[in-house]
Amino acid sequence: MSNDLWRFSATELVQALRTKQVSSREVVQAHLARIENINADVNAITQVLSEEALAAADEADEAVAEGQDLSALHGLPITVKENIDVAGSVTSFGVVAYKDSVAKHDAPVVRHLKRAGAIVIGRTNMPDFGMRWHTDNALHGPTINPWDPVRTTGGSSGGEGAALASGMSPLGIGNDMGGSTRQPAINCGVAGLRPTTGRVSRVMSRIFDDPPLFYEQVACVNGPMARKVSDLRLALTVLEQPDPGDPIWTPAAAPPSPRGRVRRVGLVKDPSGEGLDPGVALALSKATTLLQEVGYTVEDIDPPMIEEAEETIQRLYETELGSYLDDLLPMVSPDAAGILTAIVAERPDAARYRDAIAARHRIAAAWSLLMQEFPLILGPVSTMEPFKVGYDRGGAEVMWRLIRSFRLTELCNLLGLPSVAVPVLLHDGVPQGVQLIGRRFDDLRCLEGAESIEQGFAISTPINPN
Repeated sequence: MSNDLWRFSATELVQALRTKQVSSREVVQAHLARIENINADVNAITQVLSEEALAAADEADEAVAEGQDLSALHGLPITVKENIDVAGSVTSFGVVAYKDSVAKHDAPVVRHLKRAGAIVIGRTNMPDFGMRWHTDNALHGPTINPWDPVRTTGGSSGGEGAALASGMSPLGIGNDMGGSTRQPAINCGVAGLRPTTGRVSRVMSRIFDDPPLFYEQVACVNGPMARKVSDLRLALTVLEQPDPGDPIWTPAAAPPSPRGRVRRVGLVKDPSGEGLDPGVALALSKATTLLQEVGYTVEDIDPPMIEEAEETIQRLYETELGSYLDDLLPMVSPDAAGILTAIVAERPDAARYRDAIAARHRIAAAWSLLMQEFPLILGPVSTMEPFKVGYDRGGAEVMWRLIRSFRLTELCNLLGLPSVAVPVLLHDGVPQGVQLIGRRFDDLRCLEGAESIEQGFAISTPINPN
C-alpha cells in the first residue's frame, strides 16, 4: 500500500489491516501526521487523542500477531463529534461553559465502535449546541471548508465533514436533527447517513441529566459520515447494535419490498417552492440520469404536506426551544444567539404544541402511503448551494429562506425516515449532492441507491485544503 495511508477509505483500511498489509500503528500515525500537517488550516479537529490512540493501535497489532479473532473495525482510526461522549475527553458541545466537561463514560455508539475495534483519534468541531447550519463557535472558532474557505462547511457536523474531506479521518460519527450529517457531507464532498429513528442509539452525552423533549426524541439520531457509501454501510452494522439505555432503540428488520416497485424512485425537484440554485439543479439532474442508467425508474412527484411539515417542525421548535431559550442564550456566542432568536418567532404555546404533534401523525400517514408507491425519494439536501460564510447571520428573512431550503431534509427528521446524502459533482469548484430517502428501517435500500450514484460519478477525496 501507499505511504499516504490517510488517502484510503475505511473499508480499504480495514481490509489491509485484516490481511496484515499494514499495521494499526502505521495507519493511526499516518492520520495523526495528517492532522498535524493541515488541521491548523482547516480547524476540524478540536482534540487530538494521540497517546490513547497509539496505545490502542499497539494493542490492536498485538491481537493480530497472536492470531485472535478480529472485529469489524479492528485497528481503524475514527473521529467523533464533540457532543458525543468519549470517555476521558471533553464533551464541550462547542460552548465555552462546557470546555472542562470531561466525559466519564463512552456514549453507546462509541462503545459499540470501540468493541468493534475502532480507535478514536480525535474530536471534531461543531456550532454552539449544534444549533446552526454553519460550524463556528466562541470556544474553537470556525471550521474551514477545504474546497473553498469562502463557503460554509455546513453544520452541525461540519468538523466531521471537513476532517473526512481532507484526509484527517477515514470515518466520523456525527448526529442529525435537521440535516446535521447530510448538509456538511454534501458541502464537503463526502457521504452521510441519517439512520431511521430507533435503529441506532440516539444517546449522545450524559453531561446533561435532563431527558430529551418530544421533537428531539423523534428527530435526533447519531449517524456515520465517510468518503464512501460502502463505509457508511460498514459503520451501520456496528452502530445498530442494541442499547438497553435508549427506550427508542428498536430491533426492527427492513420492511417488505413493494411488489413491482422495488426500483421506483420519486423525484422531488423543488421542495422549497422557490427554485434550485444552479449547482443543486445540476446535481439532481445528474443523479437522476445515473439512477436511470442502472435500472431505476425515476418519476416526478408532488410530495404531500411538505409545507405543513415545515410549519409543524416550527411549532415544535417554538415550544421546546422557546421553553429553555432564556437559559441557553447566555451560554452561546452572539452569532448563535441571533440565529436562535430568529428561529423562535413565538414563545411556548401548549395548544400549538398539541396540534403540531397531531399534525405529525397525519403527515407520516401521507408519506407512508406515498412510499408504498415510491420506496425511494430523490431530492436536494438544500435547494441552495453551500452558502458564503456569514450568510446565515443576515437576519430573520435570510433564516427563513434557509429553513425553507431544507424542507425535504427536515421532513426526514420529523417522520424518522432514513436518508443518505451523497456528493454528485463539482460546480464552480464546490461539491454539490443529493439525498435518497427511504421507508422506516429501509436504510440499506437508501445506501444501495446512493452507491449507484457514487459509482457513476464519484468526487475524488481526500483533498489538500485550498
